[in-house]
Amino acid sequence: MKKAKRFLTGLLSAALALSLCAMPAMAADNGETPATTPPQDVWTQDTGSITIHKYEWNGENGEAGTGEEGDSLPSKPVEGGEAETPTPLAGATFSIYKVMDRAELRDYYNGTDNGTDDKGRVTVDTYLNDKKDAIKPGKSYSTAVATATTGANGIAEFPNLQLGLYVVVETGTPDKVTSPVKPFLVSVPMTRVNNPNEWLYNIHVYPKNGTTYGEVKIVKYGRVGSDTEGTLSGVSFKLEKWNETDSAWKSVTVSEKDGTPFNLKTDKNGEISVSGLSQGKYRFIEQSIDGDNTYIIDQTPIEFEVTKEGKIQYEDVDPEAAVTFYVTNDRPDVEKNVIDKNDSPKTEADYSVGDKVPYQITVTVPKNITKLTTFTVSDTPNNLVYNKDAVLTCNDKDVNTSVYSIATEGDGFKITFTPAKMGLYAGKEIIIKYTATLKSTADQTGAGNRNDVSLVYGNKIGVDGDGNPTEGGKKEIHDSTFVYTFKVKVHKIADDTQKGLKDVEFDLYKEDENGIVTGKDAEALGLNPNKHWTKVNKEPLKTDANGNVEQGGLANGEYYLVETKTASGYNLLKAPVKVTLSIQAKTEWNDTYIYDENGNMLKHTVDKKNTTFSGGDEGGKTEYTVTVVNRKGFDLPTTGGFGTLLFSGIGVLLVVAGVGVLLSLKKKNRT
Repeated sequence: MKKAKRFLTGLLSAALALSLCAMPAMAADNGETPATTPPQDVWTQDTGSITIHKYEWNGENGEAGTGEEGDSLPSKPVEGGEAETPTPLAGATFSIYKVMDRAELRDYYNGTDNGTDDKGRVTVDTYLNDKKDAIKPGKSYSTAVATATTGANGIAEFPNLQLGLYVVVETGTPDKVTSPVKPFLVSVPMTRVNNPNEWLYNIHVYPKNGTTYGEVKIVKYGRVGSDTEGTLSGVSFKLEKWNETDSAWKSVTVSEKDGTPFNLKTDKNGEISVSGLSQGKYRFIEQSIDGDNTYIIDQTPIEFEVTKEGKIQYEDVDPEAAVTFYVTNDRPDVEKNVIDKNDSPKTEADYSVGDKVPYQITVTVPKNITKLTTFTVSDTPNNLVYNKDAVLTCNDKDVNTSVYSIATEGDGFKITFTPAKMGLYAGKEIIIKYTATLKSTADQTGAGNRNDVSLVYGNKIGVDGDGNPTEGGKKEIHDSTFVYTFKVKVHKIADDTQKGLKDVEFDLYKEDENGIVTGKDAEALGLNPNKHWTKVNKEPLKTDANGNVEQGGLANGEYYLVETKTASGYNLLKAPVKVTLSIQAKTEWNDTYIYDENGNMLKHTVDKKNTTFSGGDEGGKTEYTVTVVNRKGFDLPTTGGFGTLLFSGIGVLLVVAGVGVLLSLKKKNRT
């Protein structure tokens, strides 16, 4: 009987301990003997139940349980607010093992099991395997009677149990649980705490688990080459957790601590904060960036682990309480310039038809170039033709030809880079220099002769199962330049009538170090014989009925008109007419910028909006008109005219006078 009293005391003490965190229920070693011993066999029911109410609890031990439903739950004081009520814990799995049947439990209560006072006392450790929280194998009780898992309300039920003594073992816990509850004993039935003469057949226990959670932060930056532009807003991620049961990654969208939905898009500061992560392996994967931007989406997973202590383990660094991942989105860039006559890079310049126009393309290579699958530069000229002379340099050294190939496409070209081989150029600038000849079809109206460059690249980096880059989407960045060419118009008029002179012919010359006209040939044309000259026009410039003729396809500079044939009755100009072209183009560029809400540029496109001209004819034209005046020569009188008679009469008078002089001399001699 003494043993029965001690067991009952232990049973009741254990019942009081059911609400204590990580303590075995109904397995206390000490306790006071109840004042009244239960009747020897007054059980009126054949079955009972065990209902487990599972909660998270990280505070101090709460009040002792009674085994009855509705035990008060402990509350954790919160400074300056209401007390925190424990949160139901879903996903905890319990197995129960029957270690005594009704008769054995009755005999144990009655002290008729032939046990001794102390050695026969039953504790939960009696049935455990070396105190490893596992039931001893090979025993009659080693097979679980039933298994149940707590639902969203934290409840697991074992109904319709035969009377007896059960060991309850927590065999599975959610990742958030630091450690499972220790195994505990439950007697079905058990006496009421406040009335030992009454029996409880439906036992309610309230074991609690200590939990821990981790938190991480992402800060997203934008970068061009090696230059960081600032934080990026509107970058979306997905968060996944490794599920050991399914051997698969599962999406995580809410806090496991309180069910608060995660905002997995960077805010105005480029940040994402995530808390309430239970222990386990996680990964962030970038999904998209708001707007039509040029940044590269990198879907290489950011992997980390939350330890059972709630710390963050990533890569090979020591676990930290909270971790911030600084993640960068890269974008390439491309800039195109035409080199003007002063060797300066410009967005616009003027050249003559036939000139080899020099261009320069600057390509900013992204830091993550080796992860891309596509990286090409295409040049598309209009009214120009590529001269197949492109040279690629980086830091004044030739780019290794093994990383790219170049091919002509129409009048332009395309350079195809091999991203996997471009690690040496990551984050650097590649300069492409080449020339294109301005064709005879060049526009002279002011619309200009456009030359476009486009950079096509993978704007999304995916990875396969082995982490290797896979083809994502593509994005293009464009830039453009314009070459203008102008026109000289000659208006030939008569000095006396101020009307146009027809069929007057000219040649137009310009100084050219490669010109073949020099020396006496130049001097004969009225040009400086010490310089070299080139004739611009292929056919004579012949005035029409209104005295007009023109020569187009000219750059700004000095030219000389040499008149080679004039109108009948007019003097041929002996000296060339100097013509100076100085037409200035002023272009308004239609710049399109896309910014995030922090003012960081996401995309920049350039296109010509409008161009105005000065220095030419009135009205902002791309032509310059020079007026050339021709004068008549002096006319001699016609044969037999008045002038001839006049001069004949004078001659006769002179002859008469001469004869008179001779006669006078003869008379003097006679005398």
